[in-house]
Amino acid sequence: MVFSSIAFIMYFMPVFFLVYYILPASYKNAWLFLASLGFYYYGVRGNPGYLLLMIMSVVVNFVAGKLIEAQKTKRARKAWLVVGIVYDLGWLILFKYLGFLIENLNALFGAMHVKVQLETWNLILPIGISFYTFQIISYLVDVYRRETKAEKSLISLGTYLCMFPQLIAGPIVNYHLIQEQLHKRKHSMVKVESGLKVFALGLAYKVLLANRVGHLWTEVTAIGYESISTPLAWMSIVAYSLQLYFDFYGYSLMAIGLGRMMGFDFPQNFNNPYMAVSMTDFWRRWHMTLGGWFREYVYIPLGGNRKGTARMYLNLFIVFLVSGIWHGAGWNFVLWGALHGALYLVTRAWQRKQPRQQCAADVHVQSGTKKSDVLSAVQHVLCVALTFLFLNFTWMLFRSANLLQAGEFVGRLIGGGFAAPAVQITEAFNLEEFWYVIKILHLDRLPGSELYLCFVFLAVALWLVFFARNAGEREKSFEPNGKTMFVTAFLMIWCVVSLSGVSSFLYYRF
Repeated sequence: MVFSSIAFIMYFMPVFFLVYYILPASYKNAWLFLASLGFYYYGVRGNPGYLLLMIMSVVVNFVAGKLIEAQKTKRARKAWLVVGIVYDLGWLILFKYLGFLIENLNALFGAMHVKVQLETWNLILPIGISFYTFQIISYLVDVYRRETKAEKSLISLGTYLCMFPQLIAGPIVNYHLIQEQLHKRKHSMVKVESGLKVFALGLAYKVLLANRVGHLWTEVTAIGYESISTPLAWMSIVAYSLQLYFDFYGYSLMAIGLGRMMGFDFPQNFNNPYMAVSMTDFWRRWHMTLGGWFREYVYIPLGGNRKGTARMYLNLFIVFLVSGIWHGAGWNFVLWGALHGALYLVTRAWQRKQPRQQCAADVHVQSGTKKSDVLSAVQHVLCVALTFLFLNFTWMLFRSANLLQAGEFVGRLIGGGFAAPAVQITEAFNLEEFWYVIKILHLDRLPGSELYLCFVFLAVALWLVFFARNAGEREKSFEPNGKTMFVTAFLMIWCVVSLSGVSSFLYYRF
């Protein structure tokens, strides 16, 4: 089950909240835990063993947390911490990486002319395992560091690990940030109305924008890389970047909105990332909860910046490599992490050698002259454009099946010819509610009219990316009124009407 489905919006969500608000406070976590298990079971109903795996994770980590807390010495605490982490990562490695490891070992044996072939395991990846594994590790580490007490309630820990709003695709909520809210949280109509608005906005980003602009890449894949022109290649790669952003951002907003309706305050996950002027700036804005997790539970334990500059750069590069591997089992993901890490380090090193006001990530007007204003603006726009261009190239590694396919697509970006996109490429954009306007204005008589709505969607998406205020920040000052409720209802109705079947999220495959 996904949020952008009729089953969730029309059935699961109303029933869940009806029961949730009726129940006394002491029973809300139990109902949330039970409903989350039901939500997850619906998603993995073809593999019910995955539900058992999740329940086992709750029980095992509940016991592990108790054992870690009970130890009097740091060495003993660390031993049980290692046991817990090995258990959690073991399942992730088994389902997500074992096939990749065996495939590469077989290739290595073949290159060495060793007559050994290991049997390949084709296991189906449990939904959300990359996300909930990181969350439960944060719990164990927090207990180990004595930053929090071990959870006394199995239900409360299960609620934290399995909570359906952020179970499948985040945001990643570290345990110490939500521990207090698990036991005591405030409910109000303002939170309900604000949460519903955020949910509706996220649903609109997903259904009305991500699904539409993503159609370009779907058609390109269907056509085949070898047949696409250079203009279509560039349109499709920008469309995929926009789809990835609105898809994941939309999901995060829906998760934050649902959490707010339950009284939880989940952290923001995006802050206009495509407006970044450098890679260091980008990673302060993109998937912020994942970046925070890596900083707190990988970078700092590796030594952070405490062991000299060279070691700091090595630690940062390791973080990016691990981030790439976390996203997927493939050399394309490893290369993605390496490219991001390399440019991040170059940018970081350059910024350290410059006066702060001259750093690309801190471009601003340094004097009151018009000349300096123009120069600063041009520099800013150039930095944003170059960063966005780099991101477009690297996102291609996400979407390509392997490095060979990615290289083939790069070739079409450069030497694919200049034929106009075929009409079928734009069919998904011809929504009746907009097409009627074109008919009335007789815009369909103009050459290339079939591309109008495609460009309209891309233009709207680009405007939201580069000029619109961050939705999460805007909602901090939310005040319920007739206007906001009308907009919320309008978006919800439009999205429901636009839904056709199940609209899955891109990040499920990562």
